[in-house]
Amino acid sequence: MPENKAGNVGSASHLGEKQVPRDAHFVYDYTRRRVPLPVVSYMAVADTPLENPGLENPAKKALDTLRDLIEPAVIAEEELNSPSMEKLIKENLAKLNTEFFETQVAEGEAKPQSSLTMVIADARRAYIGHVGTSRVYLLHGGRLYDLTPTGLMRVAGSPEPPPATPDSMTLFGVGQEPAAPEGQPTVAVPPVEGTYLGEAAEASIGYNEVEISPGDILVLVTDGLWRTVSEEELVENLLSAMNVQRSSSQLVRLAFSRDSSDNATMTSWQYIVGREEEAFAEPRAAARAASREKTKTRAAEGTLVALLAVVLVGIFAVGFAFGWRITDTFRKPAKQKAQKQAAAKATQPKSTTPQTTQPVAPAPLTAAVNTAGVRMRATPSPQGDIVGMLLKGATVTIISEVKGTDGNTWTKCRGSVTSNGQTIAGEGFVRNDFLEKSQLPPPATTPSGG
Repeated sequence: MPENKAGNVGSASHLGEKQVPRDAHFVYDYTRRRVPLPVVSYMAVADTPLENPGLENPAKKALDTLRDLIEPAVIAEEELNSPSMEKLIKENLAKLNTEFFETQVAEGEAKPQSSLTMVIADARRAYIGHVGTSRVYLLHGGRLYDLTPTGLMRVAGSPEPPPATPDSMTLFGVGQEPAAPEGQPTVAVPPVEGTYLGEAAEASIGYNEVEISPGDILVLVTDGLWRTVSEEELVENLLSAMNVQRSSSQLVRLAFSRDSSDNATMTSWQYIVGREEEAFAEPRAAARAASREKTKTRAAEGTLVALLAVVLVGIFAVGFAFGWRITDTFRKPAKQKAQKQAAAKATQPKSTTPQTTQPVAPAPLTAAVNTAGVRMRATPSPQGDIVGMLLKGATVTIISEVKGTDGNTWTKCRGSVTSNGQTIAGEGFVRNDFLEKSQLPPPATTPSGG
């Protein structure tokens, strides 16, 4: 993944082994704008549970629509506040659910569905909207908080709970719900997980908000990542990596290496204002230094192991050479005796070489022309070009036999033919019924040798 130029923004995604785009994400940072805005960050991830989402990815469609609905309204505000943000997020997510649910599709196709988690942050607070199986985390003071709405709903008329802050929140594991505040009656509703935009006429929309401060990191992940990467690994990577972009890339690759059957997406944003970026870089630099020190220790251990291996190989080589010298000392008399016997055999006079005969070459096959005016043709065909005329009784040397185009057997031969009044050596084909085959007597055997 290419890394963002802004060190406080990160995003990464992989399609899984099926290579089907089912995720979508975006993350915007407004802290560096010349004209200040009430919003400092806007980020979201979406994931469709459909194995085959079709030509248009519902997750991407959901984010495109949500961006067009919420971003202009938020930017136009002078100051964000909790009641208006909760209403804005819930109403637009409900509108998106209705649009998906009422979408007309062809027979046999599934309606578009999508899991969606979004965060809008101003200078003091982060506002969270959630539907489906994705998750949102906050890294604050070296601790990771799960801010995913848990599905608890207040009874109508119950008092408004106080705003949550990272220092007042309790850290709980993935999939666990915090206990309801004492004295506040609550009614449990079905969990958000398993309910998607477009799945039913009404979606189970969760909302949460939390105070943030410079240095905090907001993280959004789809289920393809949080099911395979633990919270401890998230914390360790976010604290030790060079920046949040590097963390996002490394964690997505880790998820893919453990389970490539599902896609995975992660977006992250660190709250940084002005020169505070340098201050927040110090803990990361310390973590990177510790990591480098650990790497050096491992390298030294590897070098020591390699040195021991070289020493063992040297000892084995010396022992082998010494053993070979001892063995050679005991075998030396036998080798000298064998060398003397070989030298004695070499000095013995050679016996008379018997006469040998050269191999007899096979006699060439010949044939005599039995008809006057026989034509030798270039191909085994009555229409073949004429090489020359053969006289009756002429002898030709047979080369091979082939089946002609007329169905007769033709003999490829070599002999003297008459062409244009001259006698020349020709080679071609003659039909078998014009030849009488015979065999010349073999040549005499000639002795060879001493």
